[in-house]
Amino acid sequence: MQDVWTEPFVATVTESDFAGRIRPSAILAAMQNAADRHLENAGVPVARLLERGLAWVLMTTRVKLERMPRLGEALTLETWNSGASGVLWTRDYRLFGTDDLEVMRASTAWTLVDIHKRRILRPSAFPFPLPVSSRPSLSGPPEKVSTPDKGIEWSEPKTYTVPYSTVDCYGHMNNARYADLCTDLMNPEQLRNFDLVAFRITYNQEAALGDNIQLRCGQQGSEWFVFGETETGRKTFEAVWSLKPKTKLFK
Repeated sequence: MQDVWTEPFVATVTESDFAGRIRPSAILAAMQNAADRHLENAGVPVARLLERGLAWVLMTTRVKLERMPRLGEALTLETWNSGASGVLWTRDYRLFGTDDLEVMRASTAWTLVDIHKRRILRPSAFPFPLPVSSRPSLSGPPEKVSTPDKGIEWSEPKTYTVPYSTVDCYGHMNNARYADLCTDLMNPEQLRNFDLVAFRITYNQEAALGDNIQLRCGQQGSEWFVFGETETGRKTFEAVWSLKPKTKLFK
């Protein structure tokens, strides 16, 4: 297994937004794909895990952006396994431009799951060798999002029914699709007049095809929060997006 996995990344038209920027969901998808290829390089492809009834399930993602990459920009993505603590594994990422300046850094917390029993497993249950990188973690496992109870005016709930296009081979809504869900709730002023500088998403409960999620969003200072919950009031995910006013507005 390579100590640090490196691969090129160039966003396509289908991964861009109206302003020619890479969508946050495309960044998350590139991160997930790089992690899968890193494991495949170690002889543990996704299909082999599924044969064993195992899956990696993302618990929390933390992304910090120096700037939002652009459509067609040649980028280099690095990722490495930072090891486990308790039931959580940490995987880190860095994204660079052609000038070798860092564009993004991210940390993710994963857990190993028995997909038949839907039960979290300890690291010792992983049946294949999985060396920890010699490169240290950027800042350890990302902290979970906790949406505020006070000081924020939440929107009225909006029902979202999980569609076919968001569900992956594990039978639940893919982690990257939650970024689309969140940005789709932003208003045009937010999308045009603010830059995204960081975001975190915590995945509390998986959502399957046809599930209904009640969505709420609200802003507190420079932070914009989104959460979803089941019809019984159980949180499915929580997200926070850090925004700053643009120095130049789109025409």
